[in-house]
Amino acid sequence: MLSDEEIITRYFSRDEAAIAATSEKYGGLCYSASYGILRVREDAEECVCDSYLRVRSTVPPERPQSLKCYLLKIVRNVSLDRLKFLKRKKRARKLEISFSELENILPDSSAPDECGLSELLTAFLETLEHDPRVIMAARYWHLMPISGISSRYGFSQSKVKTSPTRLCEKLRKFLEEMGFANEHIKNY
Repeated sequence: MLSDEEIITRYFSRDEAAIAATSEKYGGLCYSASYGILRVREDAEECVCDSYLRVRSTVPPERPQSLKCYLLKIVRNVSLDRLKFLKRKKRARKLEISFSELENILPDSSAPDECGLSELLTAFLETLEHDPRVIMAARYWHLMPISGISSRYGFSQSKVKTSPTRLCEKLRKFLEEMGFANEHIKNY
């Protein structure tokens, strides 16, 4: 199996084997991430394939420091785009709930990109203890339902139900303390 640097080098040389090497190394992980969002095998498989093509079209000029992180970010974005499409078709209503929990905390789309929100979110997660961090990542990154988080990680359903509300309030306060522009944070 090729290293990430070798795979990236293949993308730079426009070697067709780069996609196959990416799929061999990260295919299962990418499928798992996409399926966690969409919950439909065919849609997840299609999103993973679309993600490989997007990586191929963006590397070069991009040279990701971590191919795995770069790829997972693309898979997640492609999957979320697919989810929005399905939502317009009124086929994926259950998955809206996770986002609605955060919509009053995170800035709207008019917030400038240079705010460093992703770095602040990472810093916030690092302040949390293990269980809340796992619950937050499962709920808002993997879009897992409460019952899925409870059964997978062995938490009680009541703990998983109440944690997001508390965590969202902590996140709102953390963002304010870190100087994140208040005009970009909706009232909680």
